[in-house]
Amino acid sequence: MDELFERIKVLEEENKILEQEYKNIDNELNKKKAELSAKNFLTDKEKAEIEKKNAIFLEKFNKLNKVIEENYIFPEGENAAPILKNPNFDETELMSYLQLLSDEKKRISNERNKALDKVEKNLNMLKVENDPKLNTLIEQFEKEYKNRIIVHKNINYKIKYFDKREKNIKALMLYDSNGIKVDEKINDKMRLYSTIELKDLFETCYILSKDESDLILLNYNEDKKKFVKILYQLQIDRNYPSEKDIIPYRIEPSYIDINDYNLTIKDNSITHVENKQNHVFVTFDSKLIGDSKSTGFVSTSLIKVYTTLYSKDILNILHIHLNDTSQEITIDSEFLEKDENELNHKVFLMDATGKRLSYKLIFKNNKLLKIYYNVSNDFIDEPPFEEIRITPNNFVKIINGEYKNYYGQVKDFPLGMLARKDKELGELKRMSSRGFQKEGYCPDRHLEELPGFVSVKILFAPGSPPQQMKEPINISIPVCFLIPLSPEEQIKFEKSIIIQQEMEIEEANQEIEEIYKKCQVYESYIKNDSLLEEKSLDEVKGILEEVEKINIEELEKNISEDFKNKLEYIKGIKDQINPILIQKIRYFTLMGKK
Repeated sequence: MDELFERIKVLEEENKILEQEYKNIDNELNKKKAELSAKNFLTDKEKAEIEKKNAIFLEKFNKLNKVIEENYIFPEGENAAPILKNPNFDETELMSYLQLLSDEKKRISNERNKALDKVEKNLNMLKVENDPKLNTLIEQFEKEYKNRIIVHKNINYKIKYFDKREKNIKALMLYDSNGIKVDEKINDKMRLYSTIELKDLFETCYILSKDESDLILLNYNEDKKKFVKILYQLQIDRNYPSEKDIIPYRIEPSYIDINDYNLTIKDNSITHVENKQNHVFVTFDSKLIGDSKSTGFVSTSLIKVYTTLYSKDILNILHIHLNDTSQEITIDSEFLEKDENELNHKVFLMDATGKRLSYKLIFKNNKLLKIYYNVSNDFIDEPPFEEIRITPNNFVKIINGEYKNYYGQVKDFPLGMLARKDKELGELKRMSSRGFQKEGYCPDRHLEELPGFVSVKILFAPGSPPQQMKEPINISIPVCFLIPLSPEEQIKFEKSIIIQQEMEIEEANQEIEEIYKKCQVYESYIKNDSLLEEKSLDEVKGILEEVEKINIEELEKNISEDFKNKLEYIKGIKDQINPILIQKIRYFTLMGKK
């Protein structure tokens, strides 16, 4: 019982203190409301909510006192204990109700404390704003450093002003995290500035001199290159033709990820581009290039064109990797004179069959200069490309297929699309691929009319260094399976071939020398038949076997110039001795000689 009423007394005292605190807050509010903006303190709604909760609490508290008076007698005397006059009254219910009221009072107290903190914070701001010494320092700071460059974490910012209330510096980032120029005018209008705390000013920042700052700002203001260029199309919903989405066709610089930015769109146009991470608007240029149905080319892809020089002023286009989803693609080529301007060919007419021309390959000085892509009637694109030149008899590395990492020599090419000055030339020679086995098929999206199979003689197997094969392999393989070797690598392989050829010539010369000596003996048999008569049947058969092993065609492959006469001598002796030996064997057999 004593504990119960002790808690009631404490609650009453807390209530009196909190009510006084609330009055103090209210007094402070009324006193300073004219000096500070009301939005920085409690709104009328916030005040009404606290007053309502407090009124409810007081009502419950008064009901509690009434319940106590109805069920207890309070004898006179300072230490006299209350006496329960209603034997049916449940005191545990009173204790529970008291706990609920206590918890409610704590919640109201917390809300009032938050309100008090808010008032105190704004009062402190008011003191800062009205502190003449601090104001003088801030004025001096802004006079000296406004529009200077402050470097924070290796990023250049332009100082805009000192925030008195938050006690920090507001500055504009000049370039976003992708190196794109920030639009100062829009960011000033929307006050989208970065915050630099005072502690950072002395720890991780430094302010450049006026001359250094002026130079950076001059370059920044004159910078017309570091902006985002967005080429986009409109995607129209079939079910709702009035609804259109913007589909980026190409973003420049190419390293930019459009997902790093928010695009603000109005009337099918891009009006603002905001960096999501940096929260700044950047400079940009955008162009509508038609609807998405007009294009099939995947703008993020690279066009690969494999070519070889057929002859002077004629380029042979062997194979084209082209990631285009259109059902039909038409392509043409132009070979320009040295002084001819490629812009004269940036005009697309119908092709020879009356179809809309899609692509135009522009060649100049025997090189692919540009590719024009007919996106729409008012926009011709210049997609990125790579020309891979394959040269006859040069060494290449095979990078795909069954013979991956083998090395070979290009022997012949198919006749593909020709880029030439004189388009009236007659029929050109086509490649001969007899004896070359077809291997593989290009897995990339490409022009089916140009499968690009070239004839390659494989000469080196994989290894470190690559090992020359004893027997070359002849294959016909997609040109995109090959990569040309560098001039240094070409020289290495050519040297290997020369060394191998020299070794084979040396071996062939030694073999010819040995056969030559034997043929001198055979010549004596031709001139003097009695020498063979002295031989046995088996000995003559052995001589015939040696003679028949002489392979003139093999010896001719690697013979050096100075051994040709000896080879002619060997050939003549073989032709003479061969029938003599056959006749002698028949004679010995007939005579029964062993």
